[in-house]
Amino acid sequence: MVREAYEVLGNRTGCDYNAHHELARIAAEQSAVLLKNEDDILPLKEWQKIAIVGDMAGNMRYQGSGSSHINPTKLVQPADVLKSRASVEEADVAVVFAGLPPEYESEGFDRDSMEMPPEQVRLIEETAAKNPNTVVVLFCGAPVETPWADRVKGILYMGLPGQAGGEAVKNLLYGIANPSGKLAETWPIRYSDCPSAAYYPQRDGQYREGIYVGYRYYDKANVRVRWKFGFGLSYTEFAYSNPQINGETVKITVTNTGKRAGAEVVQLYIAPPHDGIHRPVKELKRFAKVFLTPGENREISFTLDNRCFAVWDGGWKVPEGKYTVLVGGNPDKLTVAGVVEKAGEKIKVPYWQPGSWYEKPFGPPTLEQWEKMIGSKYVPYTPQKGNFTMNDTLAEMKKYSFIMRILYWYVKISVTRGMKRGTAEYRMMVESSVGSPLRNLQISGGMSGKIFRGLLAIANGKYIKGLRTLLKKDGMY
Repeated sequence: MVREAYEVLGNRTGCDYNAHHELARIAAEQSAVLLKNEDDILPLKEWQKIAIVGDMAGNMRYQGSGSSHINPTKLVQPADVLKSRASVEEADVAVVFAGLPPEYESEGFDRDSMEMPPEQVRLIEETAAKNPNTVVVLFCGAPVETPWADRVKGILYMGLPGQAGGEAVKNLLYGIANPSGKLAETWPIRYSDCPSAAYYPQRDGQYREGIYVGYRYYDKANVRVRWKFGFGLSYTEFAYSNPQINGETVKITVTNTGKRAGAEVVQLYIAPPHDGIHRPVKELKRFAKVFLTPGENREISFTLDNRCFAVWDGGWKVPEGKYTVLVGGNPDKLTVAGVVEKAGEKIKVPYWQPGSWYEKPFGPPTLEQWEKMIGSKYVPYTPQKGNFTMNDTLAEMKKYSFIMRILYWYVKISVTRGMKRGTAEYRMMVESSVGSPLRNLQISGGMSGKIFRGLLAIANGKYIKGLRTLLKKDGMY
């Protein structure tokens, strides 16, 4: 369907905004993920009385904040195409539109937590208490905690669906379009389940988990999650049969065994041997999306290469052993397609591995274990008065220097002049400015280098040198 839309665009002359909007709708429909559908509450029926709940029905989060902002040629909200026909208690189904507002996620700053705004959580829980047939439509650019998930019957994750998101939501809710997206990230039950939660945030990025990023950690540590990487439901069903492996070509037949046409994302994972160097339980190596009508089947073929089996050890190397090939559309229901045996190379197990976190990960890796893995001692950087440099930030130096506190507030007021406090743009501008190294402020602000050098000298306690620098008549740098 997306290819057909591109062909339509390619056959038009000039800029056809309607065709572009149509493509945006198709993209939103194809990428949405159906996370829960208890009692087949979705798709909705035309005769049902629907209650529409939540501000995001009329003001959905359809794009990111900051430099990702665009001016839509046409913007269709869910409330424009969905009409509430009952109050919540009397409705056959209540549909709550919720998610993360711009001030919760944007470029320029990290999220404080994985929680949704408390008023939105309260709205979902109160609606579910009044109507057992509650469906939640989520608008957010990344996973969130969903403590209310067991109280609702349906959850449709739209991500940030673009200008045609309203039409896409209607088509997905009423079955005009069949959800076929799969999660590109694991959704933990709570943020504390993430191994990196214990040592973020800080100035230096510490990738202590090594190769166990995302689903690789949750699989290896056997941590229960809300929804797994690669998960996504459909309004139809798919069956896998006749797996074949010929050399490094993998084939499998996928059949639509349900009553609706739909698309399936076929995922191929490689499960490596676990009798040597530590490795994830399995890793995604290939995927393909196939559209099938009811009863239709198609053979899907994947070609593997050495990188599908390799690890980095001063270069890409394939450890010897037997590799299990798993194929399917649900990470909990994968079909064993067969085994590929690689002659490969013998790779020495590092001295620090036996008994370490990386062999049996669970919870956060300690600093000492990480240092052994990377082979060096980590020395955190601590800003110190007298040793400030142009690489330090105002946010760091203001704790130790009165002159930097003044500059901090000056920059904060200057960059946010005319902005409304509490908005995503306000927070982005503040944190990306006062949290930026002085040299970046000099470049982006177009100010004379002597000003920053002079203020830096004063902040370091070299008052006379700083004043002399400020009074000099020299160039920008």
